[in-house]
Amino acid sequence: MRASFLLLSKKEDEIIFGVESFIYLFLCFIFMEIIFVRHAETKNNVDGTIQGPEHGDINEKGEKEIEKVSQILKDEKIDVFYSSDIPRCKITSEEINKFHNLDINFTELIREKYNGDWTGKNYKDVSWDQLEGTFETRKVNNGESLTEVRLRARELIKELLNKYGETDKKILVISHGAFLKILIGDLLGMEIKNSIFNLKINHCSPIRVNFSDMVFENKNHKNVPSVSL
Repeated sequence: MRASFLLLSKKEDEIIFGVESFIYLFLCFIFMEIIFVRHAETKNNVDGTIQGPEHGDINEKGEKEIEKVSQILKDEKIDVFYSSDIPRCKITSEEINKFHNLDINFTELIREKYNGDWTGKNYKDVSWDQLEGTFETRKVNNGESLTEVRLRARELIKELLNKYGETDKKILVISHGAFLKILIGDLLGMEIKNSIFNLKINHCSPIRVNFSDMVFENKNHKNVPSVSL
C-alpha cells in the first residue's frame, strides 16, 4: 500500500494538515472517501482550558473558519454526514450542512478525549506526568486514556468500512483535534505519542482520505489499516 501527501507544510518532524490536505491510499480504483474536519476554534482553545462535552463557544476567528470551510465544501457531493455531538462540533456541522441538507449522524463515538475531573481547568495548572501509567494509558480520574480514544477511532473506521467500504460514498466527519490526531496517526501506522506531538490538525481544514476497493482484504475489518510511506 502506498500513500502520497499534499500538505500545507512540514516543519522539523511536525506534519501540518493545512487549508486542505489529502491522504490517498492507492491500489486500484478509488472507492469510499472520508473528509475529516476539526471543529472551529473556540474561546477555550485560545485560553488553554481543558474542554469537555459542554464547551462550545466559537470565537470570532472560528466563525470565519466555518464560513471558509463551508464555502470549500459547498459543491462537494456529500453522501453521509457524521459529527461529534459536542456543541462546538454541532455548531460547525450545522453551518456546513446548510449547503447539503443531510441528516447528520451526531454521535458520542467521535467525541474529544474526555479528561474527567480536569475538565474546565487550564492546561498550565495540571501535570500529566503525575498520573500513573504510560503516556498512552494514563488518565485523569473519571476520564479516558489515549489508548481508549484510539479504540473509539478504530471503531469509527470499522463502522464506515462495514457500511460503505465497497461503495463510492463520500463521507464527511466533524470531530476534534486529539481524536483526529490519533485516528489519522493510526491510519499512517504512527505510535500514539508521535501522532499527538507530530501531527497538527488545524481548525476547519479538510483532510481527505481515499480508500481503494482492494485495500482491505479482510472483509471483517478486524484490523485497522496502516499505510506504508
